[in-house]
Amino acid sequence: MTLNIKRLDSLLQYILVVAGQSDNFDRELGMIHLVKYVYLADLTYAKSHDGDTYTGLTWTFHNFGPWSLECFKRVEPALEAINANRKIIQSSKYNDFIRWSAGDYELFEELDNKMDLIVAGAVQKYIRKFGNDTYGLLDFVYKTKPVLNAAPEETLDFKYMVISNVKSSSEESKAELTARQKKILRQKISDFKIQLNKRLDDKTKSSKITVCPLPPRYDDVFLEGLSKLDESAGPHLSEGEYLAIFTDDIWKSRARHDPEIS
Repeated sequence: MTLNIKRLDSLLQYILVVAGQSDNFDRELGMIHLVKYVYLADLTYAKSHDGDTYTGLTWTFHNFGPWSLECFKRVEPALEAINANRKIIQSSKYNDFIRWSAGDYELFEELDNKMDLIVAGAVQKYIRKFGNDTYGLLDFVYKTKPVLNAAPEETLDFKYMVISNVKSSSEESKAELTARQKKILRQKISDFKIQLNKRLDDKTKSSKITVCPLPPRYDDVFLEGLSKLDESAGPHLSEGEYLAIFTDDIWKSRARHDPEIS
């Protein structure tokens, strides 16, 4: 896909006016919030559009998460076009940063009527969930599938988000159940629930038998055991700074994207 600047600008404006319907503090968004919310809108849209994004932006894995220089560059002109409030927050520890806000309800309704329904739903959902909670928002986007399946500076592949239209064999078999089979299945489920509740009751009754455990003994035997465990772990590291080096293939390892081992 090619970048659709009109869509991108409208989306940035929509994100800000949606946030503007929140409480006073939550309605102020910074550059990082706006960029990440655009990413989440593209992510949601890609699920049902064969991996194509709504804006046509090219997203890369940069500094641990999704990034788009094109999106970053469009924030200021897009928000200035709707006369959004621009507040500069000065910081002695960090570089000065900007917070944007726009509480125009009429503009919200105007943009909402023009916005794609999937994209609008995603924006409203995630702004309600995170607002301008930078940590929560970043933690969430860092764990999305396109990011977890990419190495630093690689282009993110949104096809990882595509929803399969193929029904599983179990779904097909359920669809073919007759009325009689459904009745038998419901009865089996009911019988199973009764049996399960009985087992839980029996287990609860048996667990009421109180056993007074012996208190731990912090004696010489205990301390000697701890000493042996420390020895088996190898020599102690002296205090200081250390550099850990990992091979590049760690970014594509199963540990990053497989929920069974991550």
